[in-house]
Amino acid sequence: MTTATITITGKTWDEARDGEVDAQHAIAQAKFTTEWTGDMTGSSTCWLLISYVAGAADKPETLEGPYVGYEQVDATVDGRRGTFVLAASGEHTGAVARTRVTIVAGSGTGELEGITGSGSYAADAMQYTLTLDYEL
Repeated sequence: MTTATITITGKTWDEARDGEVDAQHAIAQAKFTTEWTGDMTGSSTCWLLISYVAGAADKPETLEGPYVGYEQVDATVDGRRGTFVLAASGEHTGAVARTRVTIVAGSGTGELEGITGSGSYAADAMQYTLTLDYEL
């Protein structure tokens, strides 16, 4: 296994509350894009489903709840270019999104075909560090 340290910078965030019961309880969809630098370079688009269970909708930092999703990554890894998909799950509490990711088996394309691995990050802003253990 190789450990990669990646700085991820959020570029866009688009969220819609689809199953809103009240200001604290809702099901939301979010789509966001990022730029990757460090041991892996490139960009990604992520789609999340979020279950908000606490907090104020007008103060996003107070929102709490679990989420799941997929992130399509277009990257260069060890000089090899291609794409892969991360399956993500986590929870937003205390203004921090703590996320675990796993590379979806068989999702690697191009020179990244066969990539496997997993990692995690804790994001409290639109820039955060992903630590990803992988094999290629």
